[in-house]
Amino acid sequence: MLLSKYNLRNISTTEISVPDATLFDLPEKVLQFGTGVLLRGLPDYFIDKANKQGVFNGRIVVVKSTDGGDAGAFEKQDGLYTICVRGVENGKKYEEDIINSSISRVLSAKS
Repeated sequence: MLLSKYNLRNISTTEISVPDATLFDLPEKVLQFGTGVLLRGLPDYFIDKANKQGVFNGRIVVVKSTDGGDAGAFEKQDGLYTICVRGVENGKKYEEDIINSSISRVLSAKS
């Protein structure tokens, strides 16, 4: 199943953190250069987390700066992607799967 705003309603919320529909209406507040895994896994993760807590209330416009890959892949998924958090917290195994909705759109620097 393709991850998209439309398909969010078909995802079980017991197994993964699904974003609320209101998050898609937040204003664009961040301009980010690059689409790399590190950017999506750190700053974008924390922006998504802050949005879900009602602290930041803004989304990210990403500028794709390299030729590799396709900005259309982000568009097909409405900017949504999953993050799998694994680790140890307070001496206990911690696992969380999250659908990140912090990216509003991806622009290409080449166009």
